[in-house]
Order: sequence, then structure tokens, then C-alpha cells
Amino acid sequence: MAVEIAIWRMTDAGPHRLASSPLDFEQRLEDMLSEDPSMSGTELFIIGRQVPTSYGGYIDLLALDADGRAHVLELKRDRTPRDVVAQALDYGSWVQGLGLEDLEQIYLDHNGGETQLDEAFAERFDSPLPDVVNAEQQFTIIASELDPTSDRIVEFLADAYDVPINAVFFRHFSDDGRDYLARTWLLDPQQTEDKAVRPSRRKSRPWNGRDFYIVLGRAGQSDRWAIASKYGLLNAGGGSWYWKPLRNLTPGKRVFAYVGGAGYVGIGRVTGEMIPARDAKVEVNGQLQSLLDQPELSTEWWQRTASDDSEVTEKVVPVEWLATRPIDQAVREKGLFASQVTVCKLRDEHTIKTVERAFGLDPAID
Repeated sequence: MAVEIAIWRMTDAGPHRLASSPLDFEQRLEDMLSEDPSMSGTELFIIGRQVPTSYGGYIDLLALDADGRAHVLELKRDRTPRDVVAQALDYGSWVQGLGLEDLEQIYLDHNGGETQLDEAFAERFDSPLPDVVNAEQQFTIIASELDPTSDRIVEFLADAYDVPINAVFFRHFSDDGRDYLARTWLLDPQQTEDKAVRPSRRKSRPWNGRDFYIVLGRAGQSDRWAIASKYGLLNAGGGSWYWKPLRNLTPGKRVFAYVGGAGYVGIGRVTGEMIPARDAKVEVNGQLQSLLDQPELSTEWWQRTASDDSEVTEKVVPVEWLATRPIDQAVREKGLFASQVTVCKLRDEHTIKTVERAFGLDPAID
């Protein structure tokens, strides 16, 4: 049961209790939550507002938290308690089936396509998008007030069936020409978050200690794969959070190279440590030359490479390619692992075996 909220203003004559007043502000509340989703009690990144589902209807707010968990936020508006709870669960069943590319498209559709989801997420949380996104979902009903029926339904689902659902309500107070909002939860928010973390789904898959995944730009938008495939240099830059994961690629590790929007384009073996790209040497016609002297490098990439600014400069890791493909022949099929994080451990055996087979590599040898 939610705790009743009361606010007092301290005066010389003693405490003066402020009376809550009704306010038709749920549309304004949606606006405010979209601007500052932390009002819900959780640090969130909004990826879409009024998101249409294939089941019909629109999700008021769809968000991710720092762990990559999806949050469905539904405002009660004038719906009945049964309707709003059922709607939140219905939308959640749709959200559960969304993959990373679906979430990326939702973000692009609802944010003008100016930035990519991974970039905006990193800016919001100061960390890259997790390896696993949308493994869990959490549902939050938001209202200006809650009725006993809503309380009862939400508590029943959460307590009896461990559904990760909660309700947040805001009370409006006015005092001396100023408006205030006070927030409270129906259930302990930490308890609800714990329900959303399903151990069987959150547990990391075992890692073979050898294979890594690396994303090298997006098809048609970057020359990263062209540089990597021609010169044997895995590369990342444009900010330290992009290139720092390259440090995990130590000699002897194997990498599965992926181009966003295309698929897997190469498998290689790391042959050296990460270095600044401006220090890299490449062999051209039997002679070693500076990477910076190569004519096909784009002006933008060259400028980043030549920069001394760690938030701009490029880093590279040498690699010996075991097999490669042009982007238009990339290996891509439903169910293969894909992420926009620069480098991560590749734990998915299905992806490893499928890509090895497509490239004609014998896992027992390579």
C-alpha cells in the first residue's frame, strides 16, 4: 500500500499543512518525464515516446536503464485500473521481442535520426551500450493519484507472480503562487528492480577465452572496414570510450569483425598491442610507410589520427586476417550476435560456429 504524502510549510506561527489539489496535468507529466525521466525514480534514457506497437496502441514512454533493461512507462490518464495494467503488460509482451536493431530504429524514428542509439546512450550514462540489451523488462504505471483497485492489482501481480511492475504517483501542491509535485511509489522500487533481474537470463554465458567481437563502423557511413581489411589494423576513435575497449585485444586473441547494417566481414588473429594510429606503419610495395601517408584515407579520419587529443584521436590494433569478405557479401542472418559496443567478448557459440562455417574455417585448426 502506498504511503500518503503530506507537506508542511514552516511559519512563525507553526507548521502549516499544504492541501493537495487536483490538477489535470498528466499530459504535462508525460512532457516532464520525457525531459527528465529520473522523475520516475530510476535513471532512464528515453528512446521513444508514443511508440506504436504491432498489437495496436502506443507506448507512452519506452526507455532503457544503464543495464540495458527496457522500461515501459504508462500514464493512467482516464483509463480504468484494469485497462491501464493490462495495457502495460500487453505492451511489455511486445517489447520483450524487440532486438537491438528494432530499438535502434525506434530511437531514430523518434529522435530525428541525428544520432545513433549507442552514441546517445553512451552520452547519457557515460558508458557504452551493454552487450545484452532488453533481456529484461520493467513496467511502471504513472498517475496523478492511484485508486484502491489499481493498488490491489499491481500488488497482486508483483507479490504473487513476481511481475516486475510498480506504480508511481505524483501529488500536486500549491503554496504562495508556487506549484510543487511530490512523488511516491506503491512498492519499494528496489524490490521491483530485483524482480526484473531474472538470474537465468542475466547470467553471462561461458566465454572460450579467445574470441572477441568488434564493430567497424556502419555500411556506407565509415571507412573503418576498408582500413582494417587493407592494412590489417583494427581501429576505433572519436572518443576514449570508443577506443578503450581495443585494449582487450591482446596478441593471440581471435576477432570476429562486424560492420553495422551489413554483417560479419572477417575473422582474424591479433598480432600486437594497441597503439596510436599516427604511429602505425604499413607495408606498401615491400616498404614500410606511415599509415598517415596513405592516399585513400578520408580527410576526417586523417585529422582524427593526427590529433593529440585523446577524445578525438584514433587507435589501432594489428591483426592477421584468416578470412575476409567485402561488405556486400557480409554474413548476416537472424539469431547472430550483434552489438554497437566497440569490442566485447563473443560468448555466443551459435554465432561463432555459423560465421566460421560461412568463412570456410575449421574451428579445430583456426
